Amino acid sequence: MDNTEARSILSAYRADESYAGDARFEEARKLTEVEPALARWWQEEQELDRLIGLKLEGVAVPAGLRECLLNPEPPVTVPFRPTWPRKIALLAASIVLLAVFFGSWQGLFQPATSLADYRDEMVSFVRLDPTLDLKASQLSRLTAFLEESGAPSDLNIPPRLQQMDAAGCRKLRFRGRDVALICFKRDDNGELVHLFVVNRKAVAKLRATKADPHFTGQGEWMTATWVDGEHAYLFTAKGSRDTVEKFLGTS
Repeated sequence: MDNTEARSILSAYRADESYAGDARFEEARKLTEVEPALARWWQEEQELDRLIGLKLEGVAVPAGLRECLLNPEPPVTVPFRPTWPRKIALLAASIVLLAVFFGSWQGLFQPATSLADYRDEMVSFVRLDPTLDLKASQLSRLTAFLEESGAPSDLNIPPRLQQMDAAGCRKLRFRGRDVALICFKRDDNGELVHLFVVNRKAVAKLRATKADPHFTGQGEWMTATWVDGEHAYLFTAKGSRDTVEKFLGTS
């Protein structure tokens, strides 16, 4: 089970229901114990459900509603008059109001996206060799595939990585945005290193540059992040900061 499938299962969770004996739910729940990004997402989902519940509890029931439902008044017959134009106008107005309401609701409760969220999800994806959409050693084939799929493709890849043999690429999604993943083979041990590219708006607070990237350790993995043009780059490999700097040519 991957994070996407786990999110689909956990999104149906309700605090007032019992899930004892549900093997699929239990498998998804256990995945949150080893995937920090998934755990944070589920915590945010439960908090959102709680806030919505509080909002609904605060809605007063109209006076006399029970009596109206149990003893409805007889229907009143009125002369037929064409009302389609008015109904269409009311329907259009209702759609506009619903769009505004749900847009505001989402903006009110949508959790802010951080660089840590992005980094955690991407590194979690490549802890084991990922499944690739296209396997090829030619970088030009990979960027052409990414362009066709709609993922970021006009990339400024560090020269040292361009000299390495590529392994393949894949298009991912992060909070509604396309992410390009290109994997390269290390010359020394054959292991893969990974370059993720997304629109910089996805991690708007990232300010590090290519010449001076931001380094962060993720267990046995080291990451470097920077912005260049319209894109935010995240490079990760097993090893130390010195290892990553050699791949990026910043050492």
